[in-house]
Amino acid sequence: MKELIAIISSMNGEERLAFHAFAKAKNRRSDVKNITLFHLLEKGVTTGLAEKIYGKENHNALYALTKRLRDSLIDFTTSHSLETESDEEMQILKSLLASRIFFEKGLYKLGFKTLKKALQKAQYLELYALLNEIYHTLLQYAHKDESIELPLIIQDYQENLKNHLAEAHLITAYASIKADLQHTSQDVEEVIARHLKVNDIKLDSSFGYKSLYTLMTIAADAAGIKTDYYSASHFMEEAYRIVSAKKDLASRHLYYHIAILNLMSMTHFRNKDFKKASVFLDIMKAQLEQEKGKHKKTFEESYIKLRSLVAIYTGKLNDGITQLDHIKNPSPESQLAAIMAHFQKEDYLKCSSIMRDLSHSNDFYEKRAGFIWVIKRNIIEILILIERNQPDLVESRMRSFNKKYKKRLLDKNEIRVLAYLKLLRKYYDAPHEVTTEAFFNTVEKSFNWIGVEREDIFVMTFYAWLKAKMQSRPLYEITLELTAM
Repeated sequence: MKELIAIISSMNGEERLAFHAFAKAKNRRSDVKNITLFHLLEKGVTTGLAEKIYGKENHNALYALTKRLRDSLIDFTTSHSLETESDEEMQILKSLLASRIFFEKGLYKLGFKTLKKALQKAQYLELYALLNEIYHTLLQYAHKDESIELPLIIQDYQENLKNHLAEAHLITAYASIKADLQHTSQDVEEVIARHLKVNDIKLDSSFGYKSLYTLMTIAADAAGIKTDYYSASHFMEEAYRIVSAKKDLASRHLYYHIAILNLMSMTHFRNKDFKKASVFLDIMKAQLEQEKGKHKKTFEESYIKLRSLVAIYTGKLNDGITQLDHIKNPSPESQLAAIMAHFQKEDYLKCSSIMRDLSHSNDFYEKRAGFIWVIKRNIIEILILIERNQPDLVESRMRSFNKKYKKRLLDKNEIRVLAYLKLLRKYYDAPHEVTTEAFFNTVEKSFNWIGVEREDIFVMTFYAWLKAKMQSRPLYEITLELTAM
């Protein structure tokens, strides 16, 4: 049952409607108990399910129904992904699978024709992992076509293996860097450089778009773990210089080009370079319209969220809020961005309203949005409760936060988060002292300030609330003042 609830919880509104239609079409009888169970679990009903569905206790029937619904959801997830996936890789994979079916049925001419199309597309897009599977299939059935020049196929296959191995080294480096950053105080760029050297990876023009995207994802993820986009920005710029030199190949790798533009705009935003972030967003917008907007659905939410955040931090708070509020079926990341935006407007009732929609557990959100997101969500919730003067809840949330996350934050060397919570406690216990010189000195001693250029924009945003209290000034005014470059 837990698996089933987890699957349903992970589905957005559009996916739930699509599943309802999928299940209804699949049901051969008038019996729609699987849909009834789905709707009950969707509404959070987890007790008395047998009585609600069968009118009496029937654990065996409920168990069988639960299994059927789980299997149906897995089938839906697979088929829905294949139907909605517009990425070139999925189309090539479909062709590869189709060719194998044709070969198994003895339709060799059609099999080779289908496989050849997949091969050409995969070569064009430099998709080495898929090419590996294509060459496996081609070599397996090569004896069925006398026109195939086997030595050339073997040579191409071996050349592709080298490229595939290079990509494997990238994945190894990616995993090692993420693991290392959990336990080191080194800058992001230093950690990346060390692991690239260990894996004999050099950042140069030999990398294709997909590999460059992987490298840049490594840097962006590492920066997110350490909340240090400043030290990752040099590496990102170097990688993008190579991307720019390959601009004539951009249309060939549209998906990865858009993904790279998204990473660059996000990195510049986090480093408070709003002008550069806007430039990349403008390019990204134009690319989203290419090929009849085939990748718009994948990237549109991220684009809108970044565009709105740039607006918020450049003095256009209402514009930014409007954009965030119009995102359909927002992700937890967009919902949290909306909460922080309304918090800047000091609309705490609206903040609470959106916070109620984030109704899953911290563990659920950590798996989906990451540890840092969970920490930010908990802190902003405490700030909202302080502003709404709900002392019992403030006390409860602070105690719960320390119990659950203090050790992990210490292990990750995130002592500034704990220092911030102590200051919140000090302020809440004695708000009249916040404007005193003694409180100011406590704040100065509590943080290891790393300078305006290096400091992450969201860290500064949380500090802005404290400074606004210390100076008795509007929060948004202080936020703009602190994050202006």
